[in-house]
Amino acid sequence: MPSDPSHTRDPSASPPGPKPFQVLALDGGGVKALFTAHVLARLEADLGVRITDHFDLIAGTSAGGILALGLGAGLAPAEIVERYTDLTERVFPPSRRAPWRVGARALGPVYSGALLRDGLSEVLGQRLLGESTKRLIIPSWDVQRAEVHIFKTPHHPRLRRDGRIPMVDVAMATTAAPTYFEAASVDGQRLVDGGVWANNPSVVAIGEAVSMLDADLDDIRVLNVGTVDQRTNHAERLDTGGWLNWAKPAASFMITAASRGTQGTAAHLVGKDDFVRFDALVPGNVFTLDRASPEALAGLAAGQSRVLSPLFTERFAEHTADRYTPNPQHADGEEPGTPTMPGGAA
Repeated sequence: MPSDPSHTRDPSASPPGPKPFQVLALDGGGVKALFTAHVLARLEADLGVRITDHFDLIAGTSAGGILALGLGAGLAPAEIVERYTDLTERVFPPSRRAPWRVGARALGPVYSGALLRDGLSEVLGQRLLGESTKRLIIPSWDVQRAEVHIFKTPHHPRLRRDGRIPMVDVAMATTAAPTYFEAASVDGQRLVDGGVWANNPSVVAIGEAVSMLDADLDDIRVLNVGTVDQRTNHAERLDTGGWLNWAKPAASFMITAASRGTQGTAAHLVGKDDFVRFDALVPGNVFTLDRASPEALAGLAAGQSRVLSPLFTERFAEHTADRYTPNPQHADGEEPGTPTMPGGAA
């Protein structure tokens, strides 16, 4: 009687399955992004891993863009925590939030773009985007053309322009939140915070993985790290309120709504099991974009990272990303007749 082949086949002879394509997506959140940096640092310390080794693409918007650029520059999350803490203390001094400055804020940005640039220069140095050790996508918004603008490392032969842009300029563009900072000027374009349309960059990253990096939706896994989730009550007066009632809550309301929509869309695209959203739930008005206790954020990250550690081990730790080598032609300039695609695709 012949033997059952299911008991005699060598499992190692089976062809390997599709290789996962893993995305790390980092939300914007101003000072609150310190929570994100602490979470990544805790994961590395607790699990003995290097986070960037496990992700094929890193996306970051606004403050999350600064973190993504730091990772691309080769900084460890623990080092980013130290640098970002110092940066936020210098850029968002309490004196700028004094009540008497409310009138000044109505007429112009409340914080200094020059201070922000100086601080970013100390963190990122003179590095160009094309010198990143990881594939990066960093959303911004072109106010002059009223179009999406996405900075991308040269991870595709068509991507030749952005690699020559300094990382500091990219960081300034993705963090130029209206009323907080003046618009950034990069390569003659007037750019503002990518959070106005993609505060959660998960779907942008999924689109990039499929359209430019030939990843199959079934193979994509996303770890999306937020900057603390603040639940607030929607006051009934807002239901019939005008601009005076909505002036203060409108920005956070729209950012939260857009982020929730992105989470649902991302999970729908790659599947709920392959989309992991991680955040900390806190009462409303505890933290703002420009006001948050570094100690409180560190404490939240310490506690919440205990929850993420087993999830990271189960879903993401086994995959090692292929080494990223930038397109060697990125510094040669664009070929004649090559159009500049919307969103910085060329």
